[in-house]
Amino acid sequence: MRRVDLSLPTGRLEAFSDGVYAIVITLLVLELDVPASPDRLLSALAENWPSFLGYLVSFAFIGASWVAHVKLTRCMSACDDVFVGLNLIKLLFVSFLPFTTSLMANHLTGAGQRPAAVLFGLNLVMANAMLTVLAAYSLRAKGLAEPERRADLRRLVRTQWPSTVLLVAATVVAAFFPAAAVIFYLAISALMLIRPLVRIERTIRVGRQSR
Repeated sequence: MRRVDLSLPTGRLEAFSDGVYAIVITLLVLELDVPASPDRLLSALAENWPSFLGYLVSFAFIGASWVAHVKLTRCMSACDDVFVGLNLIKLLFVSFLPFTTSLMANHLTGAGQRPAAVLFGLNLVMANAMLTVLAAYSLRAKGLAEPERRADLRRLVRTQWPSTVLLVAATVVAAFFPAAAVIFYLAISALMLIRPLVRIERTIRVGRQSR
């Protein structure tokens, strides 16, 4: 009896995921309010600092998440139904970010600052943790990962966990010091985004030196 191949090509999954990331990162900027009156324009912009801070945090996080997702799918030759489902759950948390970003920005200086900052942190934690789950599953499932790229997948799993732990710690901080926690969110997200870019630049430099 011939075995039925249930694996799926990764191209459609990558295209759909890239589209979601592009839409989400565009929606973020639409949440920024433009002052209607030209009077006291700079003051009005300065008073809107929580929205700009939230935008920077989410933009950095989504950028880092997209880079990690690209690295993940680049290591795969196929995907299955379970992987597609897990990927949709990850995109669920990513697509929720414009809402939690706006919630946090609108209530960061008010009475609801603690729950708003905590919910925002939980959103970041879940979106980041799901990338680790995806990478770990692709290593365990048969026929998904490229044999020569399994080491890269293991490295991706190892590098994802520390950022998730840091985001969990920042979320705990948000329950007591919401404004400080948002700064931590920004620092962690920026580190997540810059670290792979620095590694890529270093790899290119080493490659040029070896020629």
